[in-house]
Amino acid sequence: MSLHLISVHHAEHGLDAVETVTPAVPGLGARVVAGTEAVRGAVVLATCNRVEVYVDADAPTEAVAHGVRQAIDEALDAPATVPVTVRDDTAALQHLFDVGAGLDSMVVGEREIAGQLRRALREAHRDGIATGLLTETIEQALRTSRKVSHLTRLAATGRSVVSVGLDLLRRDWDTTRVLLLGTGAYAGAVVADLKVRGCGAIAVHSSSGRAEAFAASHPGVEPAAAHLADAVAGADVVITCRGLGKPILSASVVAEVMAARAAGPGEARPLALVDLAVARDIDPAAAGVPGVVLLDLPTIQRHVPDASRREISHARDLVDEGVRDLVSRLKGREMDPVVVALRDTVNDMVADEVARLPQGRPVTGEEAAHALRRLAARLVHVPSVRARKAAEEGRAEVYLSALSELWGIEPQVRPVLRNLELDYAATPEAVPPDTLDCDTCPITGLGLSDLGSTPRLEAM
Repeated sequence: MSLHLISVHHAEHGLDAVETVTPAVPGLGARVVAGTEAVRGAVVLATCNRVEVYVDADAPTEAVAHGVRQAIDEALDAPATVPVTVRDDTAALQHLFDVGAGLDSMVVGEREIAGQLRRALREAHRDGIATGLLTETIEQALRTSRKVSHLTRLAATGRSVVSVGLDLLRRDWDTTRVLLLGTGAYAGAVVADLKVRGCGAIAVHSSSGRAEAFAASHPGVEPAAAHLADAVAGADVVITCRGLGKPILSASVVAEVMAARAAGPGEARPLALVDLAVARDIDPAAAGVPGVVLLDLPTIQRHVPDASRREISHARDLVDEGVRDLVSRLKGREMDPVVVALRDTVNDMVADEVARLPQGRPVTGEEAAHALRRLAARLVHVPSVRARKAAEEGRAEVYLSALSELWGIEPQVRPVLRNLELDYAATPEAVPPDTLDCDTCPITGLGLSDLGSTPRLEAM
């Protein structure tokens, strides 16, 4: 199993590249998995400034990247020509942990990305494309993210894209009426930030009819008018976070609203538009309508604050520690087939000895003791034969080291003669396993055939 990462990232490729591939995000993971048998699972993380596909596959990373590109192109009207960044294994792990901790965000230290990563994994589980490797790595990245949040001040230093955008408006939020376009996960973050600022007049509009359900699950939020122009007309600030690939608020609708305000009594109220979507929700031409201020992601990006170097360094240490812990666990998993083979071999010996016991009547203590002694003899037969051969061939130290690793036994070698050294022209590296059943135990003098059926030596 291998972990691969194929990403389009604002810092490496620009927001325009991210915007180009964003419409292909729905169903992307399932298409990647269906594209080739070598791919076992995929998790897609799509935010306002990145589209990243984490893939569990037995294939070269370039081949995986080709499959991801094909899956993206399937959902677009024209093939995507944007570049991608390709990482695998440890490099992919390091990036994933940086992302979860907020170290790779447009605003360093933001906490929203951890929630987005958690939702991406949940969606992959829902679609049946989250493997054990992907689940374990992402969950460990999220645990590390929580450590960064609790043990550093990075989350307090860094603010989310939402916070930076709303700060730029410099408004009295107690008297501001806000219209939210969109009901996705990012919309919840917007509502939470507005409430912290004291905003009490929040309405939500959804062209898909989910406004009432969103309002019911977010106290203090009301469904807006069903007609988009009417909903915008009642707002001082409109915040969008849909990002479905094409604008939902056109310049003509904005112009209609502002013209109606200008025709009304008194001074026309200005309108602030905040577009938090990578695939723009608001037509950029709306910025040219008199009385309208438009903030989009490129504008917000230019105003993000720098986090403390000390806090970033501390967070980096925690991330590196989390990556090392995970790599250590994954390396340990490489021995799983060995452990299974060892257990199967021992279980086969036990089953053979059980079959030898008398059937149809209680087993006597003497018979049980005899069966256990026979089992013990079979268990130690191969190690005993290998011990003698290792000594004969000058490999005693290697054998003792292996014995210590396997059983935790630290026996002392008993020299038979002093200064007994022989020159071997060629020292064999291992004893052929098919000869072990012919050899006799150096202690009991018994061969394996004397103890019962031959165990599966290849598993040893």
